Amino acid sequence: MAQKLTAGKASLEVRALSRTVLGWRHIRGWSLAELGELVGFSAATLSQITRAVIRPSPSDVLRIGTACRAPDDEIELCVRVAQRADDPQMWDRINGDAWARLVWTPWDVMAEANELLIVATDVVPELFRINAYHEVLCKSGAATNGLDLDLQQGVLARLDMDAKEAARPGSHGPLHVRLLVTEAVLTSSIGGARIMTEQLGHLEDLAGRTGFDLGVVNSDAGPYFGMHQSFAVMRFRAPRFEDVVLTRTLHGGDIWLESAAECAPYERALLVLNDVVRSQEDSSHWLSRASLALQ
Repeated sequence: MAQKLTAGKASLEVRALSRTVLGWRHIRGWSLAELGELVGFSAATLSQITRAVIRPSPSDVLRIGTACRAPDDEIELCVRVAQRADDPQMWDRINGDAWARLVWTPWDVMAEANELLIVATDVVPELFRINAYHEVLCKSGAATNGLDLDLQQGVLARLDMDAKEAARPGSHGPLHVRLLVTEAVLTSSIGGARIMTEQLGHLEDLAGRTGFDLGVVNSDAGPYFGMHQSFAVMRFRAPRFEDVVLTRTLHGGDIWLESAAECAPYERALLVLNDVVRSQEDSSHWLSRASLALQ
């Protein structure tokens, strides 16, 4: 049977496990109720697994995977993840950590977040890019995948979510985003003046939305700016989800931080940034002037 969360918390890996296992039903085109009839679970229980309120046991993974005719290698991997979830440290000591892991994307985690605090030191973050800007980054090797506008808009749609939408079953509620970005990022020549003008215009449009705050950091902030790299702090309304930090570099990929000790320096960096960032009003004015200067 499905199991309670360890210490009442769902790690990123457990959340990825829940998404993967219950995502298998889409192979067959089944609803939760239809899958439940086959595996002996109520739709409510399967919904709890989907949302990582509870986690599937190894036998649950095997039962659901077999019913959905999921690929054998995926079932085997998810069984191992479910086994590891009871005591990750002990499991790694016994089995080692040289094995394939479940993967998740920033989009997966952002879809569950209620607050994003994003620090950008090199380029405009993917969540706020226009397609032309992103394509230039792809051509230069600074980005590897095309921009998924559906995923992007799915996250940004929550900036203006009203109470009725937030109350719908399965909703993660409204989203608040604070973007802290250096002048250098916004005055770069990526793609030339036309593309940068369009990109700045897109940021201006976002700045007018309910859940979006823009803070432009003075060019002379120097070593006081952030952690010398781009990062995002993601916060969640659900108490079973701890705050996490995602660090990003142009060529180094994504690193997820979950423990309080790992996240603490980034939380402190956000406090320091309050001393060098322009107000939201001043940032909007600066953005308008920078956009006009490119035209």
